[in-house]
Amino acid sequence: MPHSDDTGSDDTGPETFSAEDEQRIIRDFRRLMFDRFVAGHGTLKTRWLGVEAIKYPTDLMMYQELIIRRRPDLIVETGTHLGGSGLFLATICDLIGHGEVISIDIRNGPERDLPQHPRLHFIQGSSVAPEIVAMVQARAEALGPSPEVMVMLDSDHRLLHVLAELEAYAPLVRPGGYLIAEDTHVKDHPNLPQYGPGPAGAVAFFLARHPDFEVDETCTRFMMSQNPGGFLRRRMPA
Repeated sequence: MPHSDDTGSDDTGPETFSAEDEQRIIRDFRRLMFDRFVAGHGTLKTRWLGVEAIKYPTDLMMYQELIIRRRPDLIVETGTHLGGSGLFLATICDLIGHGEVISIDIRNGPERDLPQHPRLHFIQGSSVAPEIVAMVQARAEALGPSPEVMVMLDSDHRLLHVLAELEAYAPLVRPGGYLIAEDTHVKDHPNLPQYGPGPAGAVAFFLARHPDFEVDETCTRFMMSQNPGGFLRRRMPA
């Protein structure tokens, strides 16, 4: 009697999706994750060594890839939250034996119980205040004549603030280096449509004025990211 295959398998191969369907699925899942986070299900509350960081694990994985690849002398993070992402970045620097992290937030007062790490330094103040920008620039200059600086922007998400951050910190980034605008998923990408112009709009304005930067799409190859279109790489000179 012939063998009967009742597994339901066929020879059609894996299902394929059109580019439009793929983007719809990604948007729907991104919306689902965010809605569940807002509802209190903690879908974005990643913890690193016990300290909360509101990040997708896929983005954290990409950050460590960029750190390994670029070996930054200095990582600048704006928006500290509870310090989990800063601790993550400092830990990766520790693992490769190179680099330090500055995390900036208006709430970083001495009363806060932030994580301690020898490579992690907290600054209290606005990320776009001239004295804070000057402090970061001075630290970068102290590391050598052409330090490798990586910048991650995750503070006030209003368009004008993010654009001011992009303009302030872009000069620190060397060719091939990264300037990352986080949370470009808000507004119409697809969360918080009521928020108003945010990071994605700031990126669009910035790129129009700075053709020496480009979006590195490979940084969102895991598909799930809070920063779609926000991984900006400074072009190498022609």
